[in-house]
Amino acid sequence: MKETALHSTRSTQKLVTIPMLAAVAFILQYLEFPIPLMPSFLKLDFSTLPALIGGLMYGPVAGIIVEVLKNALHMLFKNTDGLLIGELANVVAGASFILVAVSMQRLGQGKKGFLLGLALGTLLMSAVMAVANAFFLLPAYAALYQMPMETLLSTFGATSVWSLVLYGIVPFNIFKGAMLSLVAYPVYVKLGSRLNPRATN
Repeated sequence: MKETALHSTRSTQKLVTIPMLAAVAFILQYLEFPIPLMPSFLKLDFSTLPALIGGLMYGPVAGIIVEVLKNALHMLFKNTDGLLIGELANVVAGASFILVAVSMQRLGQGKKGFLLGLALGTLLMSAVMAVANAFFLLPAYAALYQMPMETLLSTFGATSVWSLVLYGIVPFNIFKGAMLSLVAYPVYVKLGSRLNPRATN
C-alpha cells in the first residue's frame, strides 16, 4: 500500500515537474546570443539544461519530452517563419545530448559516468547535427524557401554544404556541448541526490 502511494506521489510530481521545466527552458531560449565567427543562424542558449535536469530526475525519455514541449511552446509563441525547421533541429540536438548524458550517468552510477556522458553527448550531438544538416535540414530549408542551395550557402559565406557543416555546424555544436557541460556538471554535483539517488556516487 505504501509503495503504491509513493509511486502515485512520484507520478504526480513528474506530471507537474516536466511542464514546469519545459516552461523554464522556453524562457531560457529567449536568452540566446550569436557566437563570433559562426554562421548567423547558429545561436547559443542554455535551454537544454532544464531538459537535462528532467532527464536526471526521471530518465532520458522525460528529458526528451521537456525538449519537445519547450519547442512546441517556441513554435506557438516565438516562431516567425512557420517552417518549424529550427524547432526540429533543436529537438534533435537536445535529445542526442540528453540521451547519452543521462544514460551514461545511470550506467556509470555517478559523477564520473555523468562527466563521460556529457563528453560523449557532445560528440554525438555534433555528429547527429552534421548529418541532419547535410542531408535534411539545409536542403529542407532551401526547398521551403524556394531558394537554390548555392544562394543559401552564399548567405553564410560557404562554398558547399559540407564546408558549412564541417566549419560551422560541427564546431558550434562542440562549443555548445562544452558550454552546457560546464554549467550542468556543477549543478549536478551541487544538487546531488535531489536529482538522482546515484548522483552522489
